[in-house]
Amino acid sequence: MTGTLAARWLVEYARRPLNLVLLIAVPVIFVTLSAGALADFADILGGPADIGEVEAATAGWAAAVLAGVAGFFHVSTSREADHRLAVAGAGARRVVASRMVSTLILAAAAAVGALVALAVRADAAVTPRVIAVTLLFAVIYAGVGVTVGALVRSEMNGSLIVVFLWVFDVFFGPAMRSTAAVLRLLPLHFPTLIITDVASSHAGSPGDLGWSLAWATITMSAAAVSLTITTRPRHQSVRHAAPTLRRMTAGLIAAGRQLRRMPAMWVLIVGLPVLFISAAIATTPNEPTPVELVENGRRSLRILSMADVHGATMVPITVGFLASLIGLFVILDSAQADRRLALSRYRTTEIVTVRLAVIAAASLTATAVAIAVTALSFDAVNWPVFVIANILVALTYATIGVIVGPLFGRLGGLYLLLVLPFVDIGLAQNAMFDAAPPAWGRYLPAHAAVRVMMDSAFTTTFDETGSLTLALAWLATLGALAVAVFRRTSTVGSSASR
Repeated sequence: MTGTLAARWLVEYARRPLNLVLLIAVPVIFVTLSAGALADFADILGGPADIGEVEAATAGWAAAVLAGVAGFFHVSTSREADHRLAVAGAGARRVVASRMVSTLILAAAAAVGALVALAVRADAAVTPRVIAVTLLFAVIYAGVGVTVGALVRSEMNGSLIVVFLWVFDVFFGPAMRSTAAVLRLLPLHFPTLIITDVASSHAGSPGDLGWSLAWATITMSAAAVSLTITTRPRHQSVRHAAPTLRRMTAGLIAAGRQLRRMPAMWVLIVGLPVLFISAAIATTPNEPTPVELVENGRRSLRILSMADVHGATMVPITVGFLASLIGLFVILDSAQADRRLALSRYRTTEIVTVRLAVIAAASLTATAVAIAVTALSFDAVNWPVFVIANILVALTYATIGVIVGPLFGRLGGLYLLLVLPFVDIGLAQNAMFDAAPPAWGRYLPAHAAVRVMMDSAFTTTFDETGSLTLALAWLATLGALAVAVFRRTSTVGSSASR
């Protein structure tokens, strides 16, 4: 029966073909576009592994985040259905076993996609060791995702926990020269050492492989126990007040209640910029790096401090990613309330104004925190323009989140937003990787705003008027599209309810 249920769960997952496509496509895109850049970045930071070995690690990193997200949504979206099935006679153990089996199959699919991309990019990197450890990456984070999915009811809070644990796991792992002893507690620490062929010298008698297998056992055991506890039949009938609490009485008061139910979002909005930017600046060597800038109308290469460049670029990277997820989850979490408001006396313009105001407020909070953290160790030449440029990045990606959410759903939208800000701001516009953006990077949403940011950070004259105009045009166009998508989805929902 376990095998039958597992097959049924996979069929259920495949009802949205986009999810299957993205499960394979996202690691392919991640490995293809980021392997070289992340390897160079690790080399700049003085990581202990060879560039080729770090490229191989990108397959494991991609498989891990996809498996974690897939495991989370595979469990969180079926919590009540699994409980009813257990009550109906299937039993919690069988339901849990089937969920674990189907999650492992999804994790294996993510690992295969990452390995295929790695093989296309660099045949020599795909060794039996790389294949085995990449699968281990996926299993570890599949367990993390299922555990969080079983224990955290909010889809936004839970998915953010999985994604940001992965962010710290990768960018403060051993491949990036992170040496603090506390970082050895991260799930991917020892697997990363194995895949990059670096001996830890601190693994003790179990060895790096032993600790990696232990992590896989711990996360999968925690997933099974957590899922069993939340799936088994409850002996007392309890009426939950959540649906009543989620009824929004009116406009901004309702929006405030919605945000208070997202404590993890606020912790991450404040905590992620503080930890991520501070650690990034602290670990960046103060060495010279070339950057293309325009000053007094003349475009030229200037040699700047790598620590300063990293301090400046970390702000748009952080706020772009955070704002996109804020837009995605706020718009989806309020969908039912918005449809009820659409049936009442509220106009669509009033509803969308409230939602966009909430998203903008959260995005601007993340931007303010990120800039404040950066200001502790970096001094922009023109702070007002620097702030405006980063606000443009935040609002642009917040509107992208609003657009992606209704069109692709939670899982598909999160997959896309794991890739787009990373490729756009983290790779194409990042002066740490290349002095000037690649030709294709000029067509991405954050290009113009980041050019304004770099100009304000390092030049005494403002020469990016054209980029500022283009950034405002991007925001206006995406904002109009976000409103159109919102109006369409809220109208369809209210019509269907009549």
